[in-house]
Amino acid sequence: MTSHEKLRLAKLRSLGLLDSDPDEFFDCITRVASTILGTPISVISLVDENRQWFKSRHGIEATETARDISFCTHAVSSGKELIVEDASNDERFASNPLVVNAPNIRFYAGIPIKSVEGYSLGTLCVIDNKPKRPSVSELKALNDLAQLATKEIQFRERMLSAQDSIDLAKSKFKSVFESAGVGIALVNPVGSWLQVNDELCKIVDYTQTELLDLTFQDITHPEDLNTDLNLLDQLVAGKIDRYQLEKRYIRKDKNIIWVEITITKHTSENGELDYFIAIVKDIQAAKETEFALTALRKTLEEKVAQRTDELHRVNQSLSKAYQEKINSEQELQNKELELRTILDNANEAYICMDAEGLVTAWNKQAEHTFGWLEHEAIGKKLEKLIIPTESQDAHHHGMHRYLTEKKSRIAGTRIELEAVRKDGIRIPIELQVNALEINKQILFTSFLRDITERKQLENLLKNEARNDPLTGLANRRKLEEILPIAFQRARTNHVYLALVFIDLDGFKLINDTHGHQAGDQLLKEVANRIKHCSRLSDTAVRYAGDEFVIVLENLKTKDDTNRISDNIQKIMAEPVMVGETQLHITLSIGIAYYGGPDPQSIEPLELIRLADKAMYTAKKNGKNGVVIID
Repeated sequence: MTSHEKLRLAKLRSLGLLDSDPDEFFDCITRVASTILGTPISVISLVDENRQWFKSRHGIEATETARDISFCTHAVSSGKELIVEDASNDERFASNPLVVNAPNIRFYAGIPIKSVEGYSLGTLCVIDNKPKRPSVSELKALNDLAQLATKEIQFRERMLSAQDSIDLAKSKFKSVFESAGVGIALVNPVGSWLQVNDELCKIVDYTQTELLDLTFQDITHPEDLNTDLNLLDQLVAGKIDRYQLEKRYIRKDKNIIWVEITITKHTSENGELDYFIAIVKDIQAAKETEFALTALRKTLEEKVAQRTDELHRVNQSLSKAYQEKINSEQELQNKELELRTILDNANEAYICMDAEGLVTAWNKQAEHTFGWLEHEAIGKKLEKLIIPTESQDAHHHGMHRYLTEKKSRIAGTRIELEAVRKDGIRIPIELQVNALEINKQILFTSFLRDITERKQLENLLKNEARNDPLTGLANRRKLEEILPIAFQRARTNHVYLALVFIDLDGFKLINDTHGHQAGDQLLKEVANRIKHCSRLSDTAVRYAGDEFVIVLENLKTKDDTNRISDNIQKIMAEPVMVGETQLHITLSIGIAYYGGPDPQSIEPLELIRLADKAMYTAKKNGKNGVVIID
């Protein structure tokens, strides 16, 4: 088995499609395939190591066959479509059991279905027990259906990949949660502990099981509870986004311990409160020092006469405080190391720069996203690394404005813009910048995410929503978007704009006589001819059914439309071949104008209505004509 085949099989099995339940989406594809090509059998076959298994089947009871006798294996191996017009005369298949015996295959046509990486997972194929030579349009339809199946499988593949990324993020969060050097807890809106880490259990001397049976109110000192609850109410009401408080907990052994808590909230997508996030730090030692210093000051004031003895006590207290300071500095270093580890393993690129615009931090994801290694980026100006030339002035202005006015339009918000990789490739990114002042020094921190795939998907969806899938022309939605803009251009340039409304005469009879497939083929040919007659500045639209619209811009006189309408009728007079059938069609055309030296006061949709009305007048006048509304 080749390495490529091992990878192909691994990809196939990772998708979870083999031996899965029937799927109406795929069943619809096989039904349509049999209908279009007129074959009794159609299947979506997935080629496993020793078998081909049918994810969807139409006209056949078997769910799988051996791989070594399957036709689909040949298509999968080549990665190209396989057409066998008569298997009994093909030396590759003449002795095949599926040809010699039931289902007595004579005709076979299979199109590979591929993964995102291009591995051929299986095929969409049609089968007949009679020899057949498929037409070009039939093969085109089969390829289109196979492309639909490919897109669906690739979509599921991407969804599985996204779920893997989510699971990895959850795993990283769990690791940080469980190994943090401070207490961390998730608390439900009524105060019960939902999840606590070992450090919090150590602070309050409860096991996780014991603590989860309590609420935070149960272990909060009564004198501190009201302050905590008042701040919590402000957080829930949205008056504050977090709060920090020094308070006392009652440990399991009934001893009191001072802690510093930081509380934030997590809300659902609809804005409802899910739970609170509590960060708890043991400050008992610091509090004890604070109390000791307070007592010491009082003692000095009350016992001046006992100066020598008191100075000795002060020395002892200062020594203790100094040791605690050393311990705190060590703890701070540990926290900095912990933060560095988290940033290096973050899913977003993290970049920090100083007030001069020099990079001071550059994590692993930044290396992956932009191509610059950390040692290459540190100490360099950010605009020399990732900022496009045309955006550098705005970058300098934004930094200068913040440094002089402490104001920023983008600080703390997520924005989308373009960045440049080391190899010169431009990518869209999502960016959030924050400014920090530490020891009177300004630092700018930013998290950046490459959103190339998201933008590609958005553009694809936007394009599909604004174009007719059958003819490739713009659709009604796009017409309604561009027409107001065309009105504005006509008013500004004092030229005419014409809207040509076209309807096919007798299209319903063609559909009823020759079938919807022939009708669709006719519509596509009409669309091609309309595009051929139009200028590059014109917009051709499939408005609805057999109705088409052409938006003609930049007309100096109304007579300029005569040439285009004459061309349309002339080229439409030529017969259209649908399969082996020759069809003759005529058009009813309505034309309405807007603009010129003295543009009328109408809305864009009213111009469509006027042209539509003119077209219906042409219909009433006997069809195959043009009616113009001035």
